[in-house]
Amino acid sequence: YIHRRYTRYRYNMNKLKIGLDLDDTIFGFMEAYLNIFKSPKSSKEIAKNVYNLRKNKQFWENLPVINLPDFKPELICTKRINPKSYTKNALLKINITNIPIYQLYYYNSKKSKRIKGKCDVFIDDSIDNFIDLNNAGIPCLLIDSKWNNTFETPLRIYSLKYEEIEHTFNLHFN
Repeated sequence: YIHRRYTRYRYNMNKLKIGLDLDDTIFGFMEAYLNIFKSPKSSKEIAKNVYNLRKNKQFWENLPVINLPDFKPELICTKRINPKSYTKNALLKINITNIPIYQLYYYNSKKSKRIKGKCDVFIDDSIDNFIDLNNAGIPCLLIDSKWNNTFETPLRIYSLKYEEIEHTFNLHFN
């Protein structure tokens, strides 16, 4: 659990501006990855396999949807090395259009540097991103997944429903 004072965020009392991660937040990346490569032996092997998938349009544009937001996100920020057009096409299929997409092409890139001041709260499945964003003063909620469910935090959500996000945000950041 990250405890930090959040004194500098642009919270509009009318509507919360929500940023979203993509893989294992909206789309089921890891399940699709494991269907192709089975269990990886190391993070180096995962990186190599993902690099080999970078031009696989079919893979990136047809990942299964695991959580569909019931609101229009303020932005998308994702760490992917595929062409951005694949990401846009996948989002178009689920009617998420005309929003900024910040695609970080290096795994070690910090999302916090790209989105600071651009949303009131960010939703991610990655514990590392969750910690980084909260430590950078960007409120972040962790969406539940089987990859992060042993990490204990009161900042966990279970869906991309606006009402749940707003409730959790107000409970912990207001």
